[in-house]
Amino acid sequence: MWRVLFVTVAQLIVASPVAWKDLEKEKRDPSGFLNRFLYPLFGMIALTAFIGGLWFTRNGDLENALKNSIISVVAVFGAYYIVSYLLNEIADRFDLDQGLFRFQQFTGYASVVMYLLYCLIPFMSEFFIIWLLALYTIQLVHAGAIHFLMVPAHKRGAFIVTASALVILIPVIIHALFSFFIQ
Repeated sequence: MWRVLFVTVAQLIVASPVAWKDLEKEKRDPSGFLNRFLYPLFGMIALTAFIGGLWFTRNGDLENALKNSIISVVAVFGAYYIVSYLLNEIADRFDLDQGLFRFQQFTGYASVVMYLLYCLIPFMSEFFIIWLLALYTIQLVHAGAIHFLMVPAHKRGAFIVTASALVILIPVIIHALFSFFIQ
């Protein structure tokens, strides 16, 4: 399971068009996608946020580690569901058929860079510049729009801008809100 997870993530980052084509051919059921891809990633985010909050911050203690872990998981989990539901609801505007599971898969795979950033940031919280890597999400969304969702060419630009903005900004907004209210 872990090997398949790491191979999928690496393929999406290194060779995203090929990875999207492979994911299109592969027919995963909802439980397989969640249990073999998404939930393990969210578990890694929780673990790295806990470890980073415990040992790699200035005031690292158990309370801050738990808060960091909860905030990170709520941010990525909430963003995953919000973005996938929003994309499903506006699918008609881009001449796409509505299908929640398809948009959940798209959102999960397109958010891989954000998930990796949430795994790295607890260890390198001083390097704010690393958030610029989130812009690679635009490439993932572009390749996924072409090869996975098959967005028509005349609607592709608007879809890429919309989906990229949602995938990048929603987890950041949720993280900022929960950080403000919890800490």
